[in-house]
Amino acid sequence: MKTTLITLLFTSSLLFSCTSKKTFNTKIRAKHAPAQLQKDLAIVKTSLEQNHPGVYWYINKNNLDFKFDSLNNTLKDSLTSLEFYRQLAPVVAAVKCGHTRLVYPGIKTSKFQKDSIKKSGGFALSQLSYFVDSNRVFIKSVGKKELESLKGSEVLAIDHIPVSNIIRKEKNLFASDGYNQTFYDAVLNKSFDAYYYLSYGKSDSSNLTLKINDSTYNYILKTIKPVKQEKKIQTPEEIGENKVTDKQEKKLKRKNIYKGIDKLGQPLLALKYDSVLNNTAVMKVQSFGFENANFSKFFKESFKEIEEKNINHLILDLRGNGGGNLMACNRLFRYLYNKPYQFTGKPYSKNSYLKNIKYRDKPVLAKVLRVIFYPLGLVSTLIFEHKDSSGYYSYIPTAHQRKPLKYVYNKELKVLINGYSFSATSLLSANLKTVNRGVFIGEETGGGYNQCSAGSMPFINLPNTALKLRLPLKVIDITDKRSLTGRGVFPDVEVKETFEDVLIKRDMAMEKAKKGK
Repeated sequence: MKTTLITLLFTSSLLFSCTSKKTFNTKIRAKHAPAQLQKDLAIVKTSLEQNHPGVYWYINKNNLDFKFDSLNNTLKDSLTSLEFYRQLAPVVAAVKCGHTRLVYPGIKTSKFQKDSIKKSGGFALSQLSYFVDSNRVFIKSVGKKELESLKGSEVLAIDHIPVSNIIRKEKNLFASDGYNQTFYDAVLNKSFDAYYYLSYGKSDSSNLTLKINDSTYNYILKTIKPVKQEKKIQTPEEIGENKVTDKQEKKLKRKNIYKGIDKLGQPLLALKYDSVLNNTAVMKVQSFGFENANFSKFFKESFKEIEEKNINHLILDLRGNGGGNLMACNRLFRYLYNKPYQFTGKPYSKNSYLKNIKYRDKPVLAKVLRVIFYPLGLVSTLIFEHKDSSGYYSYIPTAHQRKPLKYVYNKELKVLINGYSFSATSLLSANLKTVNRGVFIGEETGGGYNQCSAGSMPFINLPNTALKLRLPLKVIDITDKRSLTGRGVFPDVEVKETFEDVLIKRDMAMEKAKKGK
């Protein structure tokens, strides 16, 4: 009886999932009437006006209203969700908030379909990785041996569209914080192909106009089918050795899981010592938010070790760190500054928690959990949420003065930053800069110096087109602001990464940090 019930529930869930997926895909592919588009547009406008705490920081109300009204007046014909996305995303990006964006969810696929796409090599442009430098694009690396000859080439055009036009169109689909520009190239370095397909549509082949040295040529880039390799027959001895090796690797992976792993298999959190320079350590913190992270453990172990080894020079590498857990940032700060300090101000929002709860995504499981835990959440909100002349705010540990931690490091510090040092990472950099803790090397951070709209960030589902609006609901700011409206943390020593350096794997910012030691 129990087995039958479980089977029935699983089958029902599977059928519901398939039906739901089919309904969603039908909606995302369909043409939507002007009235439907205008309704979704109105939801976006109202959501920003009524709930976004920094909607008018970098654009005044009249200008933003004009953009929405202009788009509304042009919606005379039916559009697909993707066509509507291309028109609405630039309007949302005009708010100039890096945490606020319009999302095109794409067609939902099954696991089998995803695996098939992955095995086939993906779409044409996704087989390459790119380096974006202002209005230029270079091929940094390739995913297949057959494409090795393309590495190092500059992309002049794709399907006869000049790269400068492509980049301009892609950068209109998302925003940086304020007037910062370094974040745009940093995002496209990671997602150039994805934004190209959002801008122009997906294709199994692309005609690339390439330049290498003084030669210009065209290359038709197609999806390359994987070559099926014959399975090697192993001897019993080899099988035994591999079992031991696999067991050791799994044990090591479990032991270090709290440090995270990037796409290349390297740890997200790492502490290393320079083999040439005496008393010099390099701490890499590539993310403040990943699965199984234990920042408290890593920082405590690291700074204890730094003290025991009597390290006099520390290089903190925050490049490529898009942010994450604010408490983790504050904890790192407390190991780097030896006085009590308040890391952030109160996290203000325009509306109360109970009013904002309607914007949460509402899948079936979330609805059930909300019913179960709602009374507890309500009591917690009534106790910890307050209101003053600036709006509603709730308790957050970083908004209170906190003491330095044991093993605090007081010696020479150099901090590496770039355009993808964003969100909480930018606030960490700003606080360190405010107390003159360290020499900053690299590029302006992509996140704002003084503040950002972040905290709670639900996705609002647009009912007609199935697009999503990511809407931050709180202001997170530092306590000692500077007159840097709409800009990030600037380096003391500017080092702009070039494609030539990337190609030969030369890290100029790190070299600058180590120079003179």
